[in-house]
Amino acid sequence: MGIGLFVYLGIAGCAAPRPPAVSSVPVPPVQLEAFDEGMKAYEERDYGKALRHFQAVILSFPGSPLLEEAQWMIGKSYESSNDFDRALKEYQSFNANFPKSAHRYEAGLRIEFLEDVLQRQRGKRPVQRYVGVILYDDPEKAVGRFEKAFDKVTIEGPRVVVIQGYGPNGVYFKTRQASVIRETVAGAVKAAHQLGYKVWVRVPVRHLPWFKVPGEERDLRYDPVRKRLVPTDALDFFNPTTLEHLEQFDLDLAATGVDGFVIDEDPLIGPWEGFSPTAQAAFLLDFGERLGPDRLIPIGDSAGRKIPAPESSGTPLFWKWTGWKNRQVLGHLAEVMMAVRNRYPSLEWVRVVPVSAVSQPHMALARSGIDLLEEKINGFDYFAIASSAESGSDNPFVILDRMVNLIGDPKRAMALIPKTRVQWAVLHLNDFQGAGLLFSDAEEAGKTP
Repeated sequence: MGIGLFVYLGIAGCAAPRPPAVSSVPVPPVQLEAFDEGMKAYEERDYGKALRHFQAVILSFPGSPLLEEAQWMIGKSYESSNDFDRALKEYQSFNANFPKSAHRYEAGLRIEFLEDVLQRQRGKRPVQRYVGVILYDDPEKAVGRFEKAFDKVTIEGPRVVVIQGYGPNGVYFKTRQASVIRETVAGAVKAAHQLGYKVWVRVPVRHLPWFKVPGEERDLRYDPVRKRLVPTDALDFFNPTTLEHLEQFDLDLAATGVDGFVIDEDPLIGPWEGFSPTAQAAFLLDFGERLGPDRLIPIGDSAGRKIPAPESSGTPLFWKWTGWKNRQVLGHLAEVMMAVRNRYPSLEWVRVVPVSAVSQPHMALARSGIDLLEEKINGFDYFAIASSAESGSDNPFVILDRMVNLIGDPKRAMALIPKTRVQWAVLHLNDFQGAGLLFSDAEEAGKTP
């Protein structure tokens, strides 16, 4: 069979189990060409064109071995273009037509997620407009600031405080998965609830140096200068055992009574990370070729070598690896989130993204492994973006509007604003149509990506 299908069957899915890397039935070149054109358009984010090609495969070639993948990509194309009604119907039809598909589990996740999104949009599930304050102290010290946290914040809406769930040497809640500094999150949650505040807690995803996992469950980073793999403090998101530990870690945190998690780790996974043996084996399974990290970004051999920018120097293998890695990591994280939601269904998940994810998505994907179009379909309730010089000197909501266009739902968009701009936010509130405002101390705003 042609190389196009061999590659794209590995790209199409986000979460385990993976689709088969090859089909056992030969595919005529004319059918393969139509499918490949659809995949090319999808990767270029021309979803209307992608839909036309995938639909042509189904209409023109009844009985083709490509029908399953074509219908799967139709669902993904509709969802990526924010046509959630059609995407939901397509995923439901897909599971009915292909009950033994390797995509069936992921299709079920997409159906559940889209039903929730559509309920919100149709007003069947109330959407609250939060007003929050980020407190960078440890939970015990944060309690003393609760009553003054909303000084000068006159904006109406449910109050939420964002507290730290971890410190440099461990965490502030009871768990066997990590070093425990003090068990103070539960007390902070109780104190906040007594004031009528919700509590969201900041928690890392991959970089947890105090996480109690063996060395073989850690990620490997490629050193492009020394041209060798070195261990890191990041978790290996391709190792099922590691993900089981992370799931229990999050369940232990949820047991403290918190109302939500704030995930603001940046980068999620960088250009030289993700080279664990399990990741490389998965890449080989999906694409039939070895990764060869030295082939990703060419590095000169002269003394004083400078690492080039990945977004301008990455090879075709680099972009194949980066896009695949991003989808796989998000898919595995979505599975962890779903497991926690099954136990704590009201828990909210907030993803903080850097401005580059909106203003320079090509660079954000290359440097940080962040693709907002992929992130929006992986289970987060809200996306928060920090104001910056890029958003304009007077109105930081400009960049927020761009993010809303990407995620397709203003009810999932939040803005992070320095607390010194509270009064400005009050005056310009009509410019903001999102789900919430999170204020942070001006001198500490730099801690937020």
